[in-house]
Amino acid sequence: MTRTAASPNISTDTSARNETDRLSCLRALRLSLLLAVTLGISACTNFFYNRLDTLAAWYIQDLVSLDDTQRSDLRSWLDGTLQWHRSSELMLYAKFLRELANTAAHPGNTSTYKSVEARVEQFGSRLFERAAPDAARLLMSLSPEQLNEFENNLARKSRERNEENLKALKDGKWHEKRAKDIEKQLKRWTGSITRQQQLLIAEQSKQFDSTTADWLESQARWRKAMFGALGERFTAGQSPAAVEQRILALLRTPESQWTGAYQTRAAQNREQSLVVLGAIDISLTPEQRSHLQRELNQLAQRLESMIQS
Repeated sequence: MTRTAASPNISTDTSARNETDRLSCLRALRLSLLLAVTLGISACTNFFYNRLDTLAAWYIQDLVSLDDTQRSDLRSWLDGTLQWHRSSELMLYAKFLRELANTAAHPGNTSTYKSVEARVEQFGSRLFERAAPDAARLLMSLSPEQLNEFENNLARKSRERNEENLKALKDGKWHEKRAKDIEKQLKRWTGSITRQQQLLIAEQSKQFDSTTADWLESQARWRKAMFGALGERFTAGQSPAAVEQRILALLRTPESQWTGAYQTRAAQNREQSLVVLGAIDISLTPEQRSHLQRELNQLAQRLESMIQS
């Protein structure tokens, strides 16, 4: 996900937005952990954060029917991960946000934006690396009937999550939708948006290329690889340890199943996003920049308060 020093949550690439909100099987399992970041940072209240394990469990059980033992294992996993996240990660996020608030006092450059992006991706990688072994064990416990249910529900969720983009493409309004999405994120962090910024965003959004169809194909390829590996557990002569290693690899590096077309378009959009983010950053008024700094510092303060609760 590409974020600017001045606009930390403005995603200008459909694929980037999909990679946090839309979930394949990997993301269905990762969501249980990402909730600790997304709800903990965006909602940022103790009420929600202290209940993330319950919310995540509800989500996963909406995709696959678990038995009593599996539900108990899931809750234990989520509870342990949330405790680790509170004790090890929240302070890192708060420190990062305060550093970002200082950086946002002035326009950044491409190097600044890439550095911010790398930090965010590092946080996600730590979370996923922590989660992968438990996620693999949960998947390994599913019966053939559960796997079939899980795969079908994931395919359905994937289609549902991309319906708006597919409709916008069909209606010839995809670039307009992208512009509106960017405007919404800009206003969320800066409190306002100028007419000049609206025109800038509308013009620059035309340079993005939709990755929706390629992403759907990549998701389908990943599901086929994952559920194919899981199905091998029931084949005579297959080593459970070898199957688990394949599952771990697919969880940790889902990009191994992405199509070449998707990766090419996503890379092009990633470069274009730096151009757009830089233009937005330079265009921020003093009032918008001050608002952004307050938002970031207040967010850091709320995260710090959660650590003690």
